[in-house]
Amino acid sequence: MKRAIFILLLTITSLISFGQKTTEDDYATSSKKGDTKTEKKVPLKDRLVFGGNVGGYFGNRSYFQLNPMVGYKMNSWWVNGVGLNYIYASGGGIKQNVYGASVWSRAYVFKSLMLHTEFEMLKLNYSAQNGSTFHATVPVWLIGAGYQTRSQGIGLGFMILYDLIQDPYSPYSSPVFRIGGLIGF
Repeated sequence: MKRAIFILLLTITSLISFGQKTTEDDYATSSKKGDTKTEKKVPLKDRLVFGGNVGGYFGNRSYFQLNPMVGYKMNSWWVNGVGLNYIYASGGGIKQNVYGASVWSRAYVFKSLMLHTEFEMLKLNYSAQNGSTFHATVPVWLIGAGYQTRSQGIGLGFMILYDLIQDPYSPYSSPVFRIGGLIGF
């Protein structure tokens, strides 16, 4: 467990340090007048993206998930962000509420193909009809790939993710399939 968290922090740190440099054609324009070089920085509002995932089904067994996200475009192919997560599930005499937060990073390796990594720390609350309860804190580290359309600042996508930690109390079974989107990309 400690090793997985250490590897995650090391990965995120290296990704953040790698993403600090932007390329001229992505986020800066330059003009040379003699030996001087000027750069225009992209405003913060043009670097932010918003989105997330929503899903669910209802019946004898019910499931609902809400996952809003906000991200920061490091350049034209890389976005880092944070998110919130809420899951409600019921069935078989058990109700489950899961909530937490995540940090994520997404790289577009080709126009619409992306790689995604996300670390979530979740709080689980189970309650049964007989009155018994169970509470746990669960780390989840998802990695995977997907496809996202990008048109006029809106992206809709599909991802297949795998949980590296495989905590026995994780609300996910691998692979995890997600459909969601981003606005501002």
